[in-house]
Amino acid sequence: MTTQRWVPRLHLISEPSVCSWERLTVLLPALLEAGVEAIHVRSRQAPASELLTVACTFRRLVAPPRILVVNDRVDLAVLSEADGVHLPEHGLRVAMVRRLLGGGRLVGRSVHSVEAAQEAVREGCDYLLFGNVFETDSKPGAPGRGLAELRAVAGAVSVPVIAVGGITPARVAEVLVAGAYGVAVIRGVLGADDPVGAVVAYRQEVDEVLRHGDPRRVERETRRTRWSADAG
Repeated sequence: MTTQRWVPRLHLISEPSVCSWERLTVLLPALLEAGVEAIHVRSRQAPASELLTVACTFRRLVAPPRILVVNDRVDLAVLSEADGVHLPEHGLRVAMVRRLLGGGRLVGRSVHSVEAAQEAVREGCDYLLFGNVFETDSKPGAPGRGLAELRAVAGAVSVPVIAVGGITPARVAEVLVAGAYGVAVIRGVLGADDPVGAVVAYRQEVDEVLRHGDPRRVERETRRTRWSADAG
């Protein structure tokens, strides 16, 4: 049986080509204060030694209830004492990762289909990252998978699904209503003229939906309101 672990709703994923490690280190305390709940250390190009230095630096800045996640590199997650690791769709098996990490740490996985999501849950993932939901500069040329596919994935699994890809503050409500538990952002914060202000905007949108309770109830109420207006 999988132990229930707290999963953040607002994730920030690093991208050194958009925001350097040095700048993100300076910004991070304010971003966490503004509402980021999980910071992911991720770079496909940076060497392991660089990623470890960054993870250890962030570790000193990220205190509970905020969490530090290292993407893909389980070894660096262990060495930096991160709170969790995020795996690619075809990465290491979850059971193997948990043996290395020890207990009490989050393990998530990126997925791109209902089948992959269900398999990840059977493995014991604590949460899933689904995307890209909309077109995004982070994946040039890749069409958005859309809200219908997000809804299908979220409805097929019992663990939180975090939506990623082209999600602006204005789109937060519709992805949560579609079944996402939370959102992950990259350029929406790191590429903004005012990154802290951007986090505040995302946080406000997430909290506004949560104030209504179950996002799917919000969807039903929205449909009922539209039906009443049409009927009138």
